[in-house]
Amino acid sequence: MEGRNKLGEVSSVRERTTFERAVDRAVGVWARHWLLTLNLLTGLFAVLPLLAPWLRAHGQPLLAEVIYVLYRFVCHQDARRSFWLFGEPMAYCQRDFAIYTGIFLLGSVYALVRHHLAPLSWRGALVLALPMAIDGTTQLVGLRESTWQLRIVTGMAFALATVWFVYPRLELGFAEIRAVLAARERQAVAAEVESREDACRGS
Repeated sequence: MEGRNKLGEVSSVRERTTFERAVDRAVGVWARHWLLTLNLLTGLFAVLPLLAPWLRAHGQPLLAEVIYVLYRFVCHQDARRSFWLFGEPMAYCQRDFAIYTGIFLLGSVYALVRHHLAPLSWRGALVLALPMAIDGTTQLVGLRESTWQLRIVTGMAFALATVWFVYPRLELGFAEIRAVLAARERQAVAAEVESREDACRGS
């Protein structure tokens, strides 16, 4: 009877650690591949507004309209301040084009230098983001009209501030998660081995 109890305890430990380790593996996949996932998502987000004019020009107005409607939540879509493709405006403005494509491109570059780049300070991020704030605000209140060149330059500077400030900090955070998961995996293996040895001795 005592042997059966020991075997039951081993089975319970094994089931519990198997579940926990499955959760840890799922979290670990995200912790290891967060940058690839983020770059794929930002790339998709940057490309869809370019696809909308093509769809509209090639007889797919419904699909194009879905994209235009979705991007109204993040952009004013003023045709005067947008680039045009196939005779139709993109689904986001010139500045947003620079921001979102910039985040995707710079995120791809970050993948090559991620282990050699320290996080940007908040002061540095502020310096890079400030030109866009000034350009956009003065245009918004009617003091002046920006140009497409300024919108691109200031949008790219903001994208650089975002990637350089945020991505290295995410990398540090996910590195800590990976270290914790590795330690938990080692502990789980050790506990499982110890439980089996105790069960064998008890039988």
